[in-house]
Amino acid sequence: MLLTRNEPFTAEKIQAKADILELVQFERFCRDNALWDAMETCFTKESNVKISWFQGTGHGFIEASKKMTNPAPHKIYNTQVWINNDRAVAIMQATIQTRTIINGVEMELNSDAKLVTRVERIDGKWYINAFEGVYEKDSLMPVVPSKNADVPAELLANFRKSYACLALSLTLNGYEIDNNLPGIDRPEQVAQFFKEADEWLLQ
Repeated sequence: MLLTRNEPFTAEKIQAKADILELVQFERFCRDNALWDAMETCFTKESNVKISWFQGTGHGFIEASKKMTNPAPHKIYNTQVWINNDRAVAIMQATIQTRTIINGVEMELNSDAKLVTRVERIDGKWYINAFEGVYEKDSLMPVVPSKNADVPAELLANFRKSYACLALSLTLNGYEIDNNLPGIDRPEQVAQFFKEADEWLLQ
């Protein structure tokens, strides 16, 4: 990752970081709690979202999220923010959680990812310009420990190691999954992804 520290730590930069942190956390809160109108205020009109199950505008992402039948809340652990004038990059460590039925057994999915948000300041207010995921690892466990879904290994082998369980769960729920997203099983792709984020920040 090429992003460096936010020195010098001026009062203006600290305030901007707080505003950006509130924005990216509020967007996730809205997504997890179906606050669609409030979520709409977080994105620019030209925003872009690229994650496992969706690629399109921020508005399109909200509309597609409204139609999801399986809740998929996020556990958020920490967020780093880099600022350069009216641009910023926020990297949020999170776990995506949902449940799905596999072979008649209810399974709990936990998918660890870095949620990377490019942010712009327009007329003094910060908005999301782009939102993407860098996938790390995931797991599927039976909700009731005594149950076994007998998921064939060859079924998971059809998907990327960094988000195979997430991809399987979404596929079983009718979604088409992009198998070429940044993930730690492809370190060169991840390095290039963060290089491009850094270059965008410094423009």
